[in-house]
Amino acid sequence: MTVQPRIDVATMRRALSTAEAVMALNPPESPMIEGYRLFRVSGGDVAWLDMPANTGAYAVFGSHPRCDVKFASGDDVCVRHLVATCCNLPDGGFGLRLMDLQTSIPFFVDDDVPRRSIVVSGPLLVRIGKHVVGGLPVGPRASSRVMQVSSCGMSEPPRGLESVSEKPSDGAVPPAPTEGITTSHRFARGEISHITSVRPVSHIEEMVAPRAKTGYVRLTLQSSERSAAVELPEQALDDGVLLGRADNCLDRGLRAVLSTHISRTHLLLLRDGTEVMALDLCSTNGTRYAGQKVRRVMIPAEGLALTLGPELTLIWHPQT
Repeated sequence: MTVQPRIDVATMRRALSTAEAVMALNPPESPMIEGYRLFRVSGGDVAWLDMPANTGAYAVFGSHPRCDVKFASGDDVCVRHLVATCCNLPDGGFGLRLMDLQTSIPFFVDDDVPRRSIVVSGPLLVRIGKHVVGGLPVGPRASSRVMQVSSCGMSEPPRGLESVSEKPSDGAVPPAPTEGITTSHRFARGEISHITSVRPVSHIEEMVAPRAKTGYVRLTLQSSERSAAVELPEQALDDGVLLGRADNCLDRGLRAVLSTHISRTHLLLLRDGTEVMALDLCSTNGTRYAGQKVRRVMIPAEGLALTLGPELTLIWHPQT
């Protein structure tokens, strides 16, 4: 992939105005339902999607025709590039989490700091390649999240978000400067969004497999000819774990079981609070549970079995 020219803040704001004008002509079907109106602006082309906050909905951004929010095919985005989900915030409200799917192109807010995973309270506007992606909160409580800020554009100093990034223990290596730090970003009309950088989707190969009986989960991938099992630290689920044929997905022997019927980034395993979810990433051949094609499955403590594509079984073993 080639390096893309930087989109300046003025261009991002014009893209926001374009998206707002288009979405104003297409209001949400249920304006009182809380959530986010997601959008993508590429030049003068706008795509948008309404994502309710309390239904477990999520959206996949990418150039694949099955993606929820599509980019035109090109060298500045991946087939499946981003995932957006609504999340619960410490104050009881709802926010937006945006996750890069371990691609080679990060996204940026209104600065030059590359981002891989963020939690947002309020409006969102980011650039990725030559595109602008954003989200506007809607619903009864959305207006209460709008705040007036000073002309400097910073309403408060950076702060940690303990609910997303745990404090390091004594002697532990501190996180990267962007992780766990919340900054405030001002919109032209005085709106403000609090953006917290959190740990990106896990690159499991860099982790040490746990040996204890607690604090980990066990997965098995099984085809008609072979199988492989791995143990993962539960903490990795907070960041997100990718399953698929791409090099950035979980391996540890699993890739030998995968077939061409599995998408390169097929499934995302993610924990939000106490809930663990399996999210199908708009895969070509789908994910099935109990014989039914599904997008999202809650994973119970007693475990379950999913079918990826036509023949591969993913077994989530009961916790011990």
